[in-house]
Amino acid sequence: MHAQTALSDAVLKPMRGKPAPFSSFTQKDSLILVCFWSVNSDESVNELNAINPHVQDWKDAVKFKLMAVSVEEGKLADRVRPTAIMNGWTFEVFVDINGDLRKALNSTNLPQSFIIKNGKIVYRQSGFESGTENYLFQKVIEFSKQK
Repeated sequence: MHAQTALSDAVLKPMRGKPAPFSSFTQKDSLILVCFWSVNSDESVNELNAINPHVQDWKDAVKFKLMAVSVEEGKLADRVRPTAIMNGWTFEVFVDINGDLRKALNSTNLPQSFIIKNGKIVYRQSGFESGTENYLFQKVIEFSKQK
């Protein structure tokens, strides 16, 4: 399955800084883990809280980029940064301000994670149960070894 061309053009807003296209936050040949979440979804916040303590170890083991992308729009988007700070997340958090990235990846559930390699979706996972963050990382390792 290929991500649509719109993937590189999808506009994201980082917690600090101005909105910019997805392609400006990633490298063309990189391995990216995108985790869609919402401040109103306990399950998606729990997933990111489960990932957070492992991020540095994971990045020491495998070269990849983690992007937590909130689907909040309007005034709810103002709750993204406080939620990330309150939870002590150490990874990059973005807001998909127009839903462009979510549309480009055809994301319909929360939480939903995608592994993108060389601009193509290579894996998707929906929902969260305790321990599934480890399975997700095993998939990151698996795809990091593929050419």
